Amino acid sequence: MVKINCLRERRSSPVTRHGLAQSVMRIKSQIRNGISCFQSESIIGVKAQMVFWSLGLLYPRFAYAKTSSTAAQAGVRDFVEYWAASRLFLDGGNPYSPVELLDVQQSVGGSHIAPLIMWNPPWTLLFTLPFGLMSFTVAQFCWLLIHTFLILISAQQLWRLYGDSAKTSRIAWILVLTFVPTVFVLIIGQITPLILAGVTAFLYFERKQNWFAIGAAVLILSVKPHLLYLFWIVLLLWIWDKRQWRIIWASMLIVIIAVLFPLLFDSKIYSQYFALYQTANIAKPFDWPTPTPRSVIGILFGSDRTWLQFLPSVVAVAWVLYYWQRHKRQWCWLEQLPLLLLVSIASGFFAWTYDQVVLLPAIFEGAIWISHQSVSWYRFWAARVYIAINTCHLVSRFWLAEELWYFWLAPMLLGNYLIFRWESSRRVVTQKLGA
Repeated sequence: MVKINCLRERRSSPVTRHGLAQSVMRIKSQIRNGISCFQSESIIGVKAQMVFWSLGLLYPRFAYAKTSSTAAQAGVRDFVEYWAASRLFLDGGNPYSPVELLDVQQSVGGSHIAPLIMWNPPWTLLFTLPFGLMSFTVAQFCWLLIHTFLILISAQQLWRLYGDSAKTSRIAWILVLTFVPTVFVLIIGQITPLILAGVTAFLYFERKQNWFAIGAAVLILSVKPHLLYLFWIVLLLWIWDKRQWRIIWASMLIVIIAVLFPLLFDSKIYSQYFALYQTANIAKPFDWPTPTPRSVIGILFGSDRTWLQFLPSVVAVAWVLYYWQRHKRQWCWLEQLPLLLLVSIASGFFAWTYDQVVLLPAIFEGAIWISHQSVSWYRFWAARVYIAINTCHLVSRFWLAEELWYFWLAPMLLGNYLIFRWESSRRVVTQKLGA
């Protein structure tokens, strides 16, 4: 064991080969022009090149968005739910009203029969409200730009945390930009890059023992609390075991401020949020066929067997309690969090493939360890399997756009990480025997 220093309808439109070919040619031209503008080998030049490449690859009319057959206006995707909710909130409307959301979304080119709803809790508006002040086109561009930088900055910090180096490697940028969920979460316009930034901030500030900043990171993670459900269990156990009461007080203060913030604009915001779950004739989150064990079990054995659908999550909770009990004495968040993230996503009851961008800490941990070894990277099974998984995911997107079909992806990435742990442990034992 290596030691570390402590799609619903709109996602169901396949990418056509003709549209992708045109987009790839356009991207190649952008890259050639960009490279000629950045010849400096300084670290600033390297960062500028990578940012330019990422924006070129995430050109709003890139294949996935441009070839969508369900959108009257290319690029009107998940981001519109955050923008519409924020605009309604600022105008005195109900950001959780399906009727009002549909009217606003159709006014900017959305062609969905049903509205795209922001199911995140009301304090999410603390992060989305500034975008509601802008026009949809400007807001969407700013959203893409900010989330791109959030991912790139997270990649840089994760590389430093796991590599124990102040110098950013180009490998970090390559890894993050070639990980398929990274590209799709930015094209679709989801909020998960903010969650990745929260995970990275938690690891960074926990190492610095900045308890107030950890509280802020916890607030960010609460935007999608279900995504990392095992993390919350271990966090509470860790706080109790280490008597880190300052984290509790800091988190409570920050969360209370965030919870009260929407009430300054609308005193009924929370009643509107809970009323949304009682609204008839709209699909609720658990009605969607997500690439999770819950959905697969529901299809195979019937949706009426709720206890069976949640069995994988119950098993995961039992595992994490055992795992905590075994490792709590020498608990290190940098070392243990990647596995918690992977098991949470693989056994979770609600997640999409683009949410797997939060698994980057696990990928970086493995990649950095392999890069520090004396043999070539392709000699490690962990590297081979990761490339195979990522390639299969990318290629299959040409034919299978329905999210449900990717139920295998998170368990395979978990298995890949376990292979890395096995290889790193075996190599440590070999080195000890050789010494």
